[in-house]
Amino acid sequence: MTQYARVKGFTLIELVVVIIVLGILAVVALPKFIDLRTDADVAVLKGMQASIKSARDLVAAQIELRPENLNNAQSRFTLENGQNIRVRGYYPDGRWNNTFSRIVDFDSVTYITSNNCTENNSDTVWCARNRGLGWFTSRGLTTATVGRGFVIFPRGNNLNNDQCYLYYFTPNDNNVTQKGVLPIVGLDLSECGG
Repeated sequence: MTQYARVKGFTLIELVVVIIVLGILAVVALPKFIDLRTDADVAVLKGMQASIKSARDLVAAQIELRPENLNNAQSRFTLENGQNIRVRGYYPDGRWNNTFSRIVDFDSVTYITSNNCTENNSDTVWCARNRGLGWFTSRGLTTATVGRGFVIFPRGNNLNNDQCYLYYFTPNDNNVTQKGVLPIVGLDLSECGG
């Protein structure tokens, strides 16, 4: 006497209901996960901003304490570790490649000479690019008539098109022989993650 065990499974209607519920959950949850990436980028930029402000202020303090480490033109300063950086008005110059890359330790930033931060020109998730006065004035970031700076922005972004970056701008001329104007360390987060 053999009895067939009755095998139970899901009906087609039950499966459709489960798929619909999972779809609704995905639509509701996905933006929250996308926002986590945006939140992470914003947090990293804010952390970099604080580090750059500290480095700016520490270099200015070192120059005040050791003016003999300035060259005759007062455009270069020798740090305690022997590295030479550019300065403008007793503050670090606005160049990433020969100033800030020497005074902050950002392993996740690659210096580039392009407006696009891509996998082809950066093996890190952040890029830094030097910019002249015109770049900053055209965006309303300064009304200075002299100066220069750099911008740090995430990989996948175009520096001229995407507003998700940290910027450092020194409004001092390169031949200032006294304490100049405090450089700006700002953020534009209006298009981060968007």
